[in-house]
Amino acid sequence: MTTFTIDFDFNSADQNKVLSALQQGNYNLIGFKGAMGPSQIAAGVPAWFVVPFGNMFGQTQIQYEPQYKVYIFNSAQIAAQTTITMQSLSNPMGLSSAVTFTSTGQFATGGVDGVPADSIGVLNDRPASTPAVTVGLAGLVTTPTGQQYLPFCAFTLPPQNSIIMKPLEQVLLVAAQLNLTSGNVQANLSAPGCKFAFDATNQDYPLIIKPGTFEITGAPGKAPTIPVGSGSSVALINQPL
Repeated sequence: MTTFTIDFDFNSADQNKVLSALQQGNYNLIGFKGAMGPSQIAAGVPAWFVVPFGNMFGQTQIQYEPQYKVYIFNSAQIAAQTTITMQSLSNPMGLSSAVTFTSTGQFATGGVDGVPADSIGVLNDRPASTPAVTVGLAGLVTTPTGQQYLPFCAFTLPPQNSIIMKPLEQVLLVAAQLNLTSGNVQANLSAPGCKFAFDATNQDYPLIIKPGTFEITGAPGKAPTIPVGSGSSVALINQPL
């Protein structure tokens, strides 16, 4: 299984000084991951991971493996700042597979035909009289606080309907003074950030953080990143680069 890596090196004098300022200001590193599919929630994008800069020092890595679980949240009314709860969570799934969500909140294998090789399908088999749910994917990520499956996308799924979700191997990062948890839906960036895509050529992204603005960007001579301005829609991450 491929492992993708986000690298920060806080050993250098200038980056260590930036880290000190981030810690003193109680900043968090907030990551978002892209996905595509029908009926994506309009309120924003759930934060994938949130890591306090106070937990970082030296050579800090965040590693991501393209392994997924399907989650269900028993609410279809999602506004900005809503924190999505993964009330039901499937077993780990590979791409091109599908699961059925049953009336008792369990998962059964299969249920959606013709799932593309880059996607995952879900059938909501609850009775037609039940309300719609929010469904999405949780991606496996390792941060300084441990390894977890964390939610990164959200879609509305009525009963007796199915959906096909396509994870995008691209990430948006921002350093911000926001006290968030994973799953908190954000509409717009509160600080400048950057986005980039993982692929066979760029599996490792060494990054630096600029003093003053705390904008995150690619390290000199390394894989390039795309700047994203403060106030930009977080939903930009759901558009292919």
